[in-house]
Amino acid sequence: MREPAVAGSFYPSKREDLLGMLESYFGMAAKMAKPVECIAGISPHAGYVYSGSTAAGTFNSMSNLKKAKTVVFIGPNHTGIGTPVSVSLEDWQTPLGICKCDHALAEKTISNSMVCRYDESAHAAEHSIEVQLPFLQFLNPDAKIVCICMGDTRLAVAQDLAASLSKSISGAKDTLVIASSDFTHYERAEVAKARDEAAIKLIEKLDMEGFSGACDTNGWTICGHGPIAALLGYARAKGLKKAKLLKYTNSGVATGDYSSVVAYSSIIFPNAKK
Repeated sequence: MREPAVAGSFYPSKREDLLGMLESYFGMAAKMAKPVECIAGISPHAGYVYSGSTAAGTFNSMSNLKKAKTVVFIGPNHTGIGTPVSVSLEDWQTPLGICKCDHALAEKTISNSMVCRYDESAHAAEHSIEVQLPFLQFLNPDAKIVCICMGDTRLAVAQDLAASLSKSISGAKDTLVIASSDFTHYERAEVAKARDEAAIKLIEKLDMEGFSGACDTNGWTICGHGPIAALLGYARAKGLKKAKLLKYTNSGVATGDYSSVVAYSSIIFPNAKK
């Protein structure tokens, strides 16, 4: 069992408090966009007071998530611990209960990849996936999960993971993929917005290579750029042509300090191949 590592800091540790917060965020998210069938999304992973409503927007806007059998989460590795691409085979606990691991899909993902390895150590203290799970549990407590932590964010690694997921996931309607990422870190709000607008344009076009290259060349501080790149490759392999930005915001909205912000985006990948 993977026990909670950041309950009580990134989000409430008490079930009742957490449910109340989630109800509020999903109430806001209901006004963001009409839910549509999707195969994937991008969700932020900061403390809920900063990015909770944005994350809820991603989950709420994917209409088929409520009936999904499995959700694959790809998160960045902030701790530096573990293998380059670490797949968890454990069940994960939050204050809302237990998310069961889809062992069959997790093992397929490992066997179809040159880079994925079974490793729990990368996940033990990492928050980027843990904070996503209560949003899933609120809408679909029966969904199983596959948790993948990326420490190696090179394009070739993202391409390998994308190919493995594409091969391993047969029913894209029943299995969704969510990349966990915040956007620009610790810049003035206007600087962050300009950089992120350029990044989001590449994401919307599913330009995996352009996005990954621009992150490296420009030094963009998008912490989950590896998971996003893998998601772009997966979406493209499944026949999608574009993604859709739902919301862009930053930590200054919560703190009042716009001189050094962290930015957040809610992006979905509708299951439309036009």
